[in-house]
Amino acid sequence: MRFTPVLRQAVVAATLGIIVSPIMAQTTYPNVKVSGRLHTQAYYFANKDYSPVQSDMFLRRARIEAKGGITDRISYFIQPSFEGGKTSGVRLRDAWIDLSLTKPGQKTAFILRTGQEKRPFSRYELTSSNNLPSIERGAGDGLVKSQGNNIFEKAGFVSHDVGASVRVESKLADGRMASVVAGVYTGAGESTKDNNSAKSFGFRASADVVSKLSVGGSYFSHDGIVGTDSSYRNNAYGFDAQWNKPGEAGLFVLAEYLQGENQANNNINMSDIQAVAAYHIRMKNPNALLYAIEPAVRFDMADPDTDVGNNGSRLFSAVLGFYFSSKAQWRFAYENQSFQASGASSISGVRTAFTVNF
Repeated sequence: MRFTPVLRQAVVAATLGIIVSPIMAQTTYPNVKVSGRLHTQAYYFANKDYSPVQSDMFLRRARIEAKGGITDRISYFIQPSFEGGKTSGVRLRDAWIDLSLTKPGQKTAFILRTGQEKRPFSRYELTSSNNLPSIERGAGDGLVKSQGNNIFEKAGFVSHDVGASVRVESKLADGRMASVVAGVYTGAGESTKDNNSAKSFGFRASADVVSKLSVGGSYFSHDGIVGTDSSYRNNAYGFDAQWNKPGEAGLFVLAEYLQGENQANNNINMSDIQAVAAYHIRMKNPNALLYAIEPAVRFDMADPDTDVGNNGSRLFSAVLGFYFSSKAQWRFAYENQSFQASGASSISGVRTAFTVNF
């Protein structure tokens, strides 16, 4: 068979394409990917018995994220945050380095992480703020900071801390996953040096029971200084379950129970029960301005001292979310916060948030 000049050029081009394509598809190191999120928020609450500010508009989050790899086994993540109401104007959220002890593509991965990350406690706290059906995890600005996320963060169980953790992530059948995280932290919190020689530690395990149902459990022991006692510790545990993921079509449900000791020398016990449910309805016209509609409800019942009556608080939120894409949402919520204390007036009002991530 004789090749014409045109046919010969086509064969050479195809051959080069076969050789070069895998080379071009290979990841180069080091590399970086920049992303971020911008969340604006406003509220109006009938809260004059608790605050001089009944309404406000502010930047809830403005974050630029940089993540990438140094090699195929060493990766990093850096996330500064610019937030309204912060006196310094900027804070450092996540900032960690991961070392994979196993080769990429293995069924089970063993990863060592050092730096600043969220403590492995509370499923909803660990759910990304990119897309929260309830707008806030605890009681947001305009309400009394007495809900579960608020009191457990104050006691040192949730939010960011500096330390090191080991995580095991295993692929199960049918695309399911199981993970275990164990970490040791300073206990001092976000971007803060330790104030004693003791350390906090925590453990979390979760697994997909079926394709959309995940269950988990957490334990955390926080060290602190109470008076002059630097050996004081408060402990907490939690159980949780989740159906589907935020922003996925259909029903999303998350529920958790948390119990722990307040940061005081008489070991005050506190607890929280919360549940969030949303139903994501996709529009049929792909060219329409509206991508999806998502009604959601949330209930949070917090008790800062389980041995004392009439000191708890309840928060109910009814939310309607409008998606303009999978990465842009505008939500409107009616919220009501009530208190068990005799004679304490409740707070009700509206909150709205326009959120994008990119």
